[in-house]
Amino acid sequence: MFPSGDEVARPAVPAGLTLAPIGRRVGGLLTDQVLVALPVALVVVALGYKPSDTVTTDSLLVFNIAVTAVALVYETVMIALLGRTVGKIVLGTRVVRLGDGSRPDWYESGIRALVPLSLGAIPRIGVFLAVFVYSMALWNPLRQGLHDKAAGTLVVRNGLVTEPVA
Repeated sequence: MFPSGDEVARPAVPAGLTLAPIGRRVGGLLTDQVLVALPVALVVVALGYKPSDTVTTDSLLVFNIAVTAVALVYETVMIALLGRTVGKIVLGTRVVRLGDGSRPDWYESGIRALVPLSLGAIPRIGVFLAVFVYSMALWNPLRQGLHDKAAGTLVVRNGLVTEPVA
């Protein structure tokens, strides 16, 4: 009648869903980062920056702001509308709400994108903080990074939801 102690302590994944492996998550993240940074770099070059030009603190700041803004919009829009980014499509994963497995709404998608981007934008230590945000998934039983915990989301393998076996 009552679940044993192990069943109570074990985190629950919405029925019919399987957590995405860490390797697929990392691959999707790297794919998305390239897809965000490349167009920004092309715009910078189109505006007249040459690889031989000196990189100043100001030019680096502008580039970082541009990449962060594009990444925030890209991640929020793709997750809110499709539950997936291009990197997640390529690697066969998607983002779902922890409670019911549905696609995150605009607020949840925005929070999920904002956490790693805001910490990653901190000068000198941002890269380490962003890595920390994502690496939390290595120790979490539901493979949630800090951004997933903040938004109440999971990354799962893409596929059709199946009925649980009785």
